[in-house]
Amino acid sequence: MEPFTIKTLADFAGISVRTLHYYDEIGLLKPRYRHENGYRYYSEEEVILLQQILFFRELGFSLDEIKSFISRPDYTTLEALQQQRKLLIKKDERLKELINTVERTMSKMGKQTNIKIKEFYGGFNEERIEKYRDEVRRRWGSKTLIESEKRVIDIGQEKFITLQAEGGKIFKAIMENMSEGYDGKFVQEKIAEWRQWLENFHHYSEEEIVELGRAYSQHPDFIKFFQQYSDDLPIFLTRAIEYYYMHRK
Repeated sequence: MEPFTIKTLADFAGISVRTLHYYDEIGLLKPRYRHENGYRYYSEEEVILLQQILFFRELGFSLDEIKSFISRPDYTTLEALQQQRKLLIKKDERLKELINTVERTMSKMGKQTNIKIKEFYGGFNEERIEKYRDEVRRRWGSKTLIESEKRVIDIGQEKFITLQAEGGKIFKAIMENMSEGYDGKFVQEKIAEWRQWLENFHHYSEEEIVELGRAYSQHPDFIKFFQQYSDDLPIFLTRAIEYYYMHRK
């Protein structure tokens, strides 16, 4: 095996040349020999020893502890590997415990969130709520649902009711001015107001906004909701929203 230069060994081990210089200075890892020009060269024995040092560092031992350990007269590589294996198994078991704890906490928090968010779906039964949430996941993904529900919970139920009322006023105003057309100035101003109102619940991209607008005239629940204002409102909203994004400055 060809000897390693300090740069080659550093690259091989994923550490800096400065680190190897320091290990040399404190007597933790000496090069096999130095060339006349001062270059350090390491043999396979030093490469294996460096592996042991890095293992111990990973396990949390200080450099002084490592130096004391590998300086023992009875120190052998096999013994070190056996010791490291035991320590790694213990660390692995500890990590598994931590992961399980985190997962249990996440599961608990998820259940609490599900329970709490249902307080904001007043008047809807369990099946209807989950159907709506599944639709959001399908259209915009789980991340959007989680972020949106978190934002709603952070808003608080009282302000949420106020915001819902504000949204209702926007839709009612649009319905009352449908005669001027979906491209009319007043309607388009209300669509801009609606767009800003949505930011209370989730930050939508332009593509998501257009898709949501189309869902207003395609999804049965949206259609039913907007038809309480006017039978023609669902398709009118879709066209007004599409026009808004096609002609906005």
